[in-house]
Amino acid sequence: MARACCGTSVGVLITDPRGRLLMIQRGWWPIGVAPVAGHVRDEHDDPAAAVVAETAEEVGLTVVGDPALLWEGRLPNLCASLPADPPGHYWWLYRATATGTVRPAEGETKGAAWYTPDQVRALAGKTVAYARSGGTADGQPADSLEAVWVELLTRSGDLSPTVYDLADVEWLYTSAPPEYWLGGRPKSGRR
Repeated sequence: MARACCGTSVGVLITDPRGRLLMIQRGWWPIGVAPVAGHVRDEHDDPAAAVVAETAEEVGLTVVGDPALLWEGRLPNLCASLPADPPGHYWWLYRATATGTVRPAEGETKGAAWYTPDQVRALAGKTVAYARSGGTADGQPADSLEAVWVELLTRSGDLSPTVYDLADVEWLYTSAPPEYWLGGRPKSGRR
């Protein structure tokens, strides 16, 4: 029997000295570009441990010092796992400092890059435009910001969309995936 989502997630904002944000191209659904993130309670003892582990796993960097908690709370976003009860995730959003050489995890990601604030805003704008066009969550362009991150980067102060923009993208991140991941290896690059 497939296990349901643990209903907890951590997000990690890592910036370089030039103020660019490290983001990955997601390797599976939900589609898009996003900062480092992962489930907490399915494999980690606590959110801080998840910050360290997910950063190492997804981009090969070592978190140094204590990550700063920026926001925590529940969002109704769905992932590729069977939904938790209640559906959605309790999030812990951190800003962290990391060292090392960026090495995106094959399979976890389709690559990683540093994005300027203008590039992050452009990705978010593409997500908002896609949501307004009536597109479906499984058809979201890979070169847009993963929908839930429009909300999370607003909560961190890195984006400032309108309330209408936020409402338009919410339905993308509350939509179910085209199929749920039921364990084992991801199919077609999705999990």
